[in-house]
Amino acid sequence: MSLLSLKKPITSLVHPKSQNLDEGLNLESFTDDIVANYIYAKHYEDEKFKIDIDSYILLVESIIITADRITDSISRVIEGRIAFGNDSYAASLNLPLCTLHRISSQLACKAAGIEKAHETTMEILNILINYPWEAKAILTLAAFSMDYGDLWHLNHYFKTDPLAKTLATIKRVPELYKHLDTPKYRQVFLTPKCLIYACMQAIKYMKEIKDISKYDMNEITELSSAIRQIPLITYWVIHIIVASRTQISAYSTANQGQSRKYLNELTEKINSILFTLETHLKDIRQRREEIKLYKWLVDHIENHPTQLSAVVSKLIEGKNEATPFIDGSTHRKVRIESSLRRKNMVLVISRLNISEDDIKALHEVYDELSREDKYRIVWIPIINPHDREEENRKRYNYVASKMPWYIVQYTTKIAGWRFLEENWQLREDPLVVVLDSMSKVEFTNAIHLIRVWGSEAVPFSRRKIDILLESDWPKSTILKFTSHSRVMDEEKSVIFYGGKDPNWIQRFEDKVIDIKNDPLIRVKGITFDIICVGKNAMGKDDPTVMSRFWSTQWGFFIIQSQIRGSSASETTEDILRLISYENENGWGIIAVGTLPVLVGRGDLILAVLEDFNKWKQILNIKSFPDSFKDYFNEVALRRHQCDKVVLPAFSGWIPMVVNCPECPRFMETGINFKCCHGKTHM
Repeated sequence: MSLLSLKKPITSLVHPKSQNLDEGLNLESFTDDIVANYIYAKHYEDEKFKIDIDSYILLVESIIITADRITDSISRVIEGRIAFGNDSYAASLNLPLCTLHRISSQLACKAAGIEKAHETTMEILNILINYPWEAKAILTLAAFSMDYGDLWHLNHYFKTDPLAKTLATIKRVPELYKHLDTPKYRQVFLTPKCLIYACMQAIKYMKEIKDISKYDMNEITELSSAIRQIPLITYWVIHIIVASRTQISAYSTANQGQSRKYLNELTEKINSILFTLETHLKDIRQRREEIKLYKWLVDHIENHPTQLSAVVSKLIEGKNEATPFIDGSTHRKVRIESSLRRKNMVLVISRLNISEDDIKALHEVYDELSREDKYRIVWIPIINPHDREEENRKRYNYVASKMPWYIVQYTTKIAGWRFLEENWQLREDPLVVVLDSMSKVEFTNAIHLIRVWGSEAVPFSRRKIDILLESDWPKSTILKFTSHSRVMDEEKSVIFYGGKDPNWIQRFEDKVIDIKNDPLIRVKGITFDIICVGKNAMGKDDPTVMSRFWSTQWGFFIIQSQIRGSSASETTEDILRLISYENENGWGIIAVGTLPVLVGRGDLILAVLEDFNKWKQILNIKSFPDSFKDYFNEVALRRHQCDKVVLPAFSGWIPMVVNCPECPRFMETGINFKCCHGKTHM
């Protein structure tokens, strides 16, 4: 169902060639755009005409349901008094009786057929021109229910009250008896899916949509689409009420009633309307629950201390008590409340492609935390619904088998997705958040701490991070990826080097040999080591080592930027400069011990080595690292090249503004687009 924009009203509902009644009109002639042209001209909403729709719904339901009980008892020949409900609330309603009587007059004694029903509907909309759309529908149904209830109320007292008997006879109520069990009558009344009950349900749905729109219109985008449907739905509800009232009149007057085809079309129409409304409401209710949960999580995690188990249960399933964890060490189910009572938590949130390296690093943390029993690690898996179920479950079982800590069960659908994305910035990369026992966030970027320092990062406090950041970054992020001992001579000159191009590596190593054999170097006793990054324990190139190497550099940079600012020190600039060389043929770091002197791109490093004869005389007055740096700066000035840094989709805090590592300017930012064809889920 769609609602088109208002156009100038046309003169006829149907094409002139289709106006011959013998040809048989149907509802397909009443397209949305044609109906819309008419109904908007009959609507000038006025605040003074708002009514208590909920009370009207209760009143109308009471009348129709009670009347149907009477008719049902007659149909099944049940004697006795019908029990009536307590309708004391009706006395408080200030009913617009004159308006209801005018509507009732329009409903009475109409000829059967689509065109007459449309004409009457438009007259009723004209009477109700100032009322809200949903109020138009319920007032029309109220007028209908007054007539309908009156008929069967008279019948109820037919045998005991002479006045009721006389009035019932005048209104030909006994004539209705003959039709109570006919398919047509039950298509309009009595049955739960009859036209009148369906109209009542449609009004309830419209009222719910309007109620929600008062508070959540901006956040629930689905509301605008649903609101646009209400005018058309109101038209069809009134149209169906008109057609139904005509059918009652036909029974009483022995006139021709509505055709079976027309009633069937109306049934299809109201069923389509209900389906549309139910679809909208399903989305709206779901979205509203997500918003309520999001606000609860924000309130209880960021503002008010709350027991950790309550927050975790809400985050996972939106419930006060979520599905039990799986204890990875025993494979038994454990209740969330008992497992997290008075404990701090390391919350690991990742997709099923979490790396073996990250799991290994988490094992180190798990072993360290197990010593004091103050923390619990919990893994929340993010399942990609676009992947095959069999593959997902197989991968989940494999990853879970590697984890001795608490695991959220496979079938759990994460409820707090919006909070994870918006407040903790969950992206493609794993997210590790540290919380205390009252759900206070201690650190949201702990994955980077773990990748760089492993178990040394425990207990993830600011004081601990400050201590870790005091170390030279090559000591924290580079030595572990070499075959060299972690203990180094602090006075020794070193060149760390690496790159993607084996030819660059070979040329670099050859030039270093030439320089070491230079007479000046020998005479002055200058020595320096070169240490290749990216070798495994066997001394061979290992791509997986380099993958961890770069994620470690990024981790250090992000932690350093988050704690001390992205332009706070030379350390931040040096490590960002190194990161920008990730896809270069080669790169080098000149250091004294683990204290970096310069970080350079491969072509510049090689150029300095090749020009050794041009700058070696500087060694008479400066050290090897300082001499290298001086000439390197000269070469760099002659060979301009823009720097580019591509930030991976890390979860958690990331710097939005970055200083260029080569100059004092801010680096330009842009937008990258990437598609993995449904193989990842965000």
